[in-house]
Amino acid sequence: MHKIAGCLFCLSFALPAAGFSFSADGVSSEQAASLQHFSLSQYIAQYLAASPDLQAQTNRLQMARNTYKNAFMTAFLPSFSLSATASETYGRQYHYTSWEEFQHGDSYGQAQASWNVFNSGKDALQYQSAAADWQVAKINYEDTVQQYVLNAAQTYYDLLLNQKLLRVYEDDLAVAQQQYEQDKVLYENGLKTRSDLLSSETNWRSSQLSLFSAQNNYANALKNFNIALNRPVEAPAELDEQTEQDLSPLPPLNEDLTNALAHRYDARVQRLTLKQSDIAQTLGKLDSLPSVFVDLFANTGRGFTSHELWDYNYGISAGISFDIGFLYLNKYRERQNVKLTNQNAHLEYEQFLRTLRDNVVEARNTLLLKIRSLEVSRLRLQTATQKFDATQLKYKNGMMSATDLTVARQELISAQVDYATLLSELTLSRLRYRYALGEQLYAYQPEELK
Repeated sequence: MHKIAGCLFCLSFALPAAGFSFSADGVSSEQAASLQHFSLSQYIAQYLAASPDLQAQTNRLQMARNTYKNAFMTAFLPSFSLSATASETYGRQYHYTSWEEFQHGDSYGQAQASWNVFNSGKDALQYQSAAADWQVAKINYEDTVQQYVLNAAQTYYDLLLNQKLLRVYEDDLAVAQQQYEQDKVLYENGLKTRSDLLSSETNWRSSQLSLFSAQNNYANALKNFNIALNRPVEAPAELDEQTEQDLSPLPPLNEDLTNALAHRYDARVQRLTLKQSDIAQTLGKLDSLPSVFVDLFANTGRGFTSHELWDYNYGISAGISFDIGFLYLNKYRERQNVKLTNQNAHLEYEQFLRTLRDNVVEARNTLLLKIRSLEVSRLRLQTATQKFDATQLKYKNGMMSATDLTVARQELISAQVDYATLLSELTLSRLRYRYALGEQLYAYQPEELK
């Protein structure tokens, strides 16, 4: 029984105290189906590569990049157009008679170019807004990747935890069965009462039920693990047993809050959104003021039905326009709306800062709780193991009842389960804490974006 307890207990001393950082391992999607041993980094790499949702997000990011590149050309470069037309007009007195007649219809070709050189700075502001959109798209994509990394780590450690718990209950069943067979022999020789024998049998059956439940939980965790990689749902998977943990003291809270504000994905998006709101306010003001424009143009064309030369013209146009609406009253209200919208953006940013502090403190407190709980859980496991060994020896010597042995065994199982669970939860809490500070958990860049 306590063989697995000793293994779990020693893990806390054997594991290195280090932070979590992962890099992609080169395993193709074809190899993933046949691969049986997975490190965490290998599983994350395959989890991301096999995710249809993440591929869809990658496609959206490519679309955003194309839109951003087009925004530069729209704002600063000239535009060109080509056209060719052919026509034949018929009226009441005209009738179409042959293809040759249509060939003598009017036809014309034209090419033209136009370039807006200046329009009161609106193009530059619109391009700045488009650049901010592109930055937001990239940050949101990086954030999505890190969230998928957390999901992959959760799936990985769920399977690892259920694998450990399965061993605990397998070991428990073996001990309970051995105890029952031993008590049966002692009962037949008059050294144990029938009550002790029935108690041992009850414990044995209870251990069977607990094992069935553990097997079901493990099968479900394995199913989730495999489906994410498009593997057969019952394909075996060997995981790294050593669970990394870092029990070093956390930095001061103010330092964490400062790092979160500087590096968190949502904080960076909020700052860009605020910048876009400021740009929108400037554009709104420009729309309610006189607009100055300077355009360059050139075009050329000729008819195809005659041997005329290509005609061309070019020039420059400049002007000023001022849309005052109805005596400027509607424009004045539009300026007010733009100003109020920008004020709301700044207020939303202030509210976001409160939410950010709440998220960071919550993630930090959760991690501190897991660290402290793991220390106590380790001591509890050590004590429960010693108590079970002592109670089992006294029971064999007739100094303890079957009830005492049952209680000691249940306490040991509870300590084993709690300790294994806390090891897994500590690792995940550390990852969530780092994510709450805006740290990159996993570097990922698909080929399409390189």
